[in-house]
Amino acid sequence: MRWTDEYKSRVTELSKQGLSSSKIAQRLFDEFGVNLSRRTVSRYLSTGHTSSRYDKLKKNTNKVKDVKRGTEIVINKDGSTTSTTTIENMNREKAKDVDFVLRAHGFDPEDWDIVSAKSNSWQQNSVEKGLIDLWQSKITVKPKVDNELTFEDITEILKQEIEPYTVKQVAHSAHNLVIPLPDLYFGVTKRQDVQNHLDRMLDVINKGYKTIVIEQLGDLFHSSQMWSSQTLKSTILQDVDMVAAWNDAKWLFDVLVTATLKNSTKVYVKQMAGNHSGNMEFAFMEYLQAKYPQVVVHNNIKFRDA
Repeated sequence: MRWTDEYKSRVTELSKQGLSSSKIAQRLFDEFGVNLSRRTVSRYLSTGHTSSRYDKLKKNTNKVKDVKRGTEIVINKDGSTTSTTTIENMNREKAKDVDFVLRAHGFDPEDWDIVSAKSNSWQQNSVEKGLIDLWQSKITVKPKVDNELTFEDITEILKQEIEPYTVKQVAHSAHNLVIPLPDLYFGVTKRQDVQNHLDRMLDVINKGYKTIVIEQLGDLFHSSQMWSSQTLKSTILQDVDMVAAWNDAKWLFDVLVTATLKNSTKVYVKQMAGNHSGNMEFAFMEYLQAKYPQVVVHNNIKFRDA
């Protein structure tokens, strides 16, 4: 999409009014019919540029050497960029941290995705520091696509397309029920893995209660990302299908919440963030609140609460 002066002026004007990047993107779609991502709007507001590619890499030659950093950058024909550099303050954990590796090579994690990465280490004597560990890191990256859905985009889409569900609630007893659900790791865990457990929970729920509390106690999903498998701190995990993971989680909670609403007069869903997928869990709770207005959802991004 070609940015016009009118679009730029409107983005700047809406930003001065205090609108967030995601809301500005929605306003531009409503007013002009242009489909911009939150990331594109945010980049323009912070840098004045509309392209995710680094201008300094757009040269006639396809190889750039940074002598001071000992870095070699190669721009490939497919639009990706390969960077090789030496890093001193690196270790095994940092080598698995996607954001750290990108920044060590001079790439902004907001604008670039890693296609492949390879690191190796050796020891070298230094006059000032003695024996030190050095790492050579080689990565191939590609610019993030402007129309790629972000976490904020997904949250807004989920909330917009939900049809609220309500039932007539009936009190069956004076007793209460708590259903704790820790570490489900959907993505690794599949629907068939929890089916028998769900059947047993429904047997208990169907007895009827005054109040039912469902506790989502963290790590509902295996990954904090939709397009790569990693924790919130960017530790790389085994690849999983996160679209299937969302569908399985929605299936489980749709069955559970519907059953609890029909068998009580009050339903609470209490959320605790997990180190794997706290951000996804927050978005998922927004989905539940939008779909089930009768449920009291206690949503937060804390790892501990009382």
